[in-house]
Amino acid sequence: MDSTLYAFLWFAIALIAVTTMKFAGGWVLLPVVLVIILAFIAGKMREGW
Repeated sequence: MDSTLYAFLWFAIALIAVTTMKFAGGWVLLPVVLVIILAFIAGKMREGW
């Protein structure tokens, strides 16, 4: 995946996470962080590290 696209994707995910937190409360942060970490690991595994 292109690094610029990857950076934009992470920025969008972070923005969504922050917005969700503001509306729904801090407890939403935990599953969001877990999903982001899992997505990152899955992406790295697909690339072969």
